[in-house]
Amino acid sequence: MKVIFDSSFLMAVAERPTTWFEDIAEKTGKPEPIVLECVLTELRRLASGQGRKAKTARVALEIAGGFFCAPSGEAGPDQEIVSAALSMKAAVATTDTDLSSSLVALNIQVFSLRSGRATLVRNRIK
Repeated sequence: MKVIFDSSFLMAVAERPTTWFEDIAEKTGKPEPIVLECVLTELRRLASGQGRKAKTARVALEIAGGFFCAPSGEAGPDQEIVSAALSMKAAVATTDTDLSSSLVALNIQVFSLRSGRATLVRNRIK
């Protein structure tokens, strides 16, 4: 299964290493990790600064370095992630609650972090 990773998820696992990849693999079989070019651009911008956030972004870039890099358009990262998830029929790994809500509303499978573990977000929309 294809899984698109956003910067919030990558930054979270860079900051507090967990078994996130194994957790996702347990639920998807063999995940195909994907990062969009716009997400890498966002991480590079953050990594160019100073301090803890920049260091975390540099670690997130290292993690994403082993992922397939997909091109993205000119929209913002969240819109590009939604569009790519729909066109690729991919799940998304994010800790961004607004993005997660948008994805769940479109019946896109979402992984987030809970207690240091990657878990599936359940559809809370009634």
